[in-house]
Amino acid sequence: MIIFFVILTEIVLLFGINLYQKARYNSLNQELSTLRNTLSGAEYSTINTQVEEVISGTERLATVLATKVKCSNFYKQLNQVTPKSVKLNTINVTSDGAFKADGETKSLSSLAQALVAWNGGTPTVASPFSVIKLNSNGFISGSSGKRVSFTVSGQIDLGSVR
Repeated sequence: MIIFFVILTEIVLLFGINLYQKARYNSLNQELSTLRNTLSGAEYSTINTQVEEVISGTERLATVLATKVKCSNFYKQLNQVTPKSVKLNTINVTSDGAFKADGETKSLSSLAQALVAWNGGTPTVASPFSVIKLNSNGFISGSSGKRVSFTVSGQIDLGSVR
């Protein structure tokens, strides 16, 4: 008989605790819904926008830091594979590694040597480019005679210049 009352008491206690936990869950869930509605209100819209901008900025900063290019490595490699007779006048590099340069040289032969070196590197130095192509070339007259002007573009091998 005592065992029956102990088991009955445990069942009643478990049932009561279960009802209490359900009521507490419903109360907390309702409070959470109320707070969410408050936070989505007009007075918090500026803060919500700022928080979203911070999160977005953090993600962009992480991306930039992950793809950070060490410019000194790029220019060192570029200088080592560029023939001495080739002069680059302008160099533009975008954050994703796209490359464009304007330059001049004394002959079409030295331009061809530069393109071969930029595409494949030299026996001792790897090229900093994964792709390079000649966009345009032509002749210009200057104080030192006729020279070849050119424009090249391509993609920097970001892995080799970090």
